[in-house]
Amino acid sequence: MQSRWSWRYVGLTFVLAFGGGMSDLRTYRCKNDTTYPPGSRFSKDFERVLDNLVQSMNVTAHGFNTYSYGEVNGLVQCRGDLVPAECSNCLGEASFSVQQMCGNAKGGLVWLERCFLRYSNHSFSQLDARVLAMLENPQRVTKDPDGFGNRVADLLRYLMRGASDPAHKGFAAGFTRDSSKEDIYGLVECLRDLSAVECRTCLSIGFYHLYPCCAQKQGAEALLGSCTLRFETYPFFNLSAASPFAMPLTTPTTGSSSSKTSSRRVPILVGAIGGGLLAVAVCVCLFRFLLRNKVGLPSIRRPSSLRRPSSLSGAGERGGPVDVSGSLLNPQMIFSLETLTEATGKFHEDNKLGEGGFGPVYKGTISDGTEIAVKKLSLRSVQGTTEFMNEVRIVAKIQHRNLVKLLGCCAEEPERLLVYEYLPNKSLDTFLFDPERRKMLDWQKRCNIVVGIARGLLYLHEDSQVRIIHRDIKANNILLDEKLKPKIADFGLARLFAEDQSHLSTGVAGTLGYMAPEYIMHGQLTEKADVFSFGVLLLEIVSGKKNNSVLSEEDMLPLLDATWKHYEAGTISETIDPCLKQSMLYSEEMCRVSHIALLCTQGSAQLRPTMSEIVVMLTGKDNSLPLPTQPAMIDLNNAEHAKAAFEAANENLHNSVSVTVNDATCSVVEPR
Repeated sequence: MQSRWSWRYVGLTFVLAFGGGMSDLRTYRCKNDTTYPPGSRFSKDFERVLDNLVQSMNVTAHGFNTYSYGEVNGLVQCRGDLVPAECSNCLGEASFSVQQMCGNAKGGLVWLERCFLRYSNHSFSQLDARVLAMLENPQRVTKDPDGFGNRVADLLRYLMRGASDPAHKGFAAGFTRDSSKEDIYGLVECLRDLSAVECRTCLSIGFYHLYPCCAQKQGAEALLGSCTLRFETYPFFNLSAASPFAMPLTTPTTGSSSSKTSSRRVPILVGAIGGGLLAVAVCVCLFRFLLRNKVGLPSIRRPSSLRRPSSLSGAGERGGPVDVSGSLLNPQMIFSLETLTEATGKFHEDNKLGEGGFGPVYKGTISDGTEIAVKKLSLRSVQGTTEFMNEVRIVAKIQHRNLVKLLGCCAEEPERLLVYEYLPNKSLDTFLFDPERRKMLDWQKRCNIVVGIARGLLYLHEDSQVRIIHRDIKANNILLDEKLKPKIADFGLARLFAEDQSHLSTGVAGTLGYMAPEYIMHGQLTEKADVFSFGVLLLEIVSGKKNNSVLSEEDMLPLLDATWKHYEAGTISETIDPCLKQSMLYSEEMCRVSHIALLCTQGSAQLRPTMSEIVVMLTGKDNSLPLPTQPAMIDLNNAEHAKAAFEAANENLHNSVSVTVNDATCSVVEPR
């Protein structure tokens, strides 16, 4: 939910514009809920603060200054490559712009091309890593877009490391070249008063949002409350004002563990602005502001021991023939295109159940009266073909009452169709996030859903023929049958594990808001990534809120943050869905499930429980639970808190403390 220019959602930021030259106004925010009359004390204090910030700024302090007087607090910053005269001119324009744009508002913020200014009647001396704007060039690169995107990622990651080094004080700019000899220029910057951990944290969140949407565009920028990242195909910063600092940039080569990596020296221009190489602490801080967009990053390759057999070799090529005969359990699972076309009324719009990430799903009825759900994968999507083969290989080999059943498939050119059992109640999100329908989910129904999902994941992780990581556990991938029993669906992003593997190194894919921080940062996939997603889903089930929505209008915190805050305050019951008031007899159970969710979303993957442990917690008789450590990306108000949370999560792995939470367990109610 977006606040009306609330400072909880609008924070400190500055713009690095899409071009050099004039310091034109890029965007602005005004705190219009409180105003001051002309000639008032606030008005005079405001004028004094602006004058001091613009005229008395210490230009040797790297173009950064703060000043407070009376009720007014102010902050200004110039881009790291500006000389003092350029900085002074830009701040003069910023002072004029904020008065023109915000009038008599008691808070305001303007982004100009090369500087930024903010004022408020409240203190704002804290890290703000909310994504406030995404700017992009609509033109995509045409030559080797995957290679271009990978080089963008390499460059930005390298600059992020440079900017968070104390020697460079929050600023780094540089360039590289992709395989088609296209120059790529990048610049990252943090507010000067951020610590190393805070700077790296902010930039990592910005990168996480920028890369999936825009890495193959000809330019883009992520604007966060306390930092920004930008890349272009032309030089947009002052090359002569920054000091050249060449370092090797290693480009990882995807593939098996035996693949070699190539190292390439890339010219980097690093200005004089700071941070420290403390990236390891960022994993604790990375998950708070995630948007819910599906991400599929390029260059995903399985280890050689898990690659598909030769009969599936055409699956990765758009429009190519696909042989599924060797992957299915029996020939009866292969449907003809004619049968499915007739069953769905020629895929009539009236039979459409919904739209997934790779194509629409239709309801159908075959000749024997069996109702089916048919997923029609997009013909324009290479990922759709990959998902098709993934589901055929994986789902056909697993059987569990809490996993959706794959009845078969069709690979007649040019279609790719998957046929599932039909579940009349659609997906969990259609109940959980609907103000009226979620009233149908009393606590016992929700509890049954929670346990069913947990048992389904336990089967995938530990009890099936092969270890399977789902990678996309979320509410709309949980289908409900006629009795509202859950079944995990959508295995298009799932990955198989060999018995002797501890993790997979893979491209990042999944849904923002549910993805584990260590997976986002390093692409290292384990079962604990599913555990994290399950924990987020638990919070949604208990609260009835989406993970990227705020829990209450009072604190405006995202769901995971708010739950942790209430847990620390001993008020976790306040996170319970108001629709469950009639079920408050089970309030201790609800709080227990929220506690388990916090265990699942801990910053350290090693501290998260396994699915077998979670099932025991939910259904067993033991009334004690370990104390959770701080979830990923909870408290960004100061670096020491974040660092302490990270250290606590990783240094005390074997010293977890149990505490009695309540005497209740989550009892599964079976229909009589």
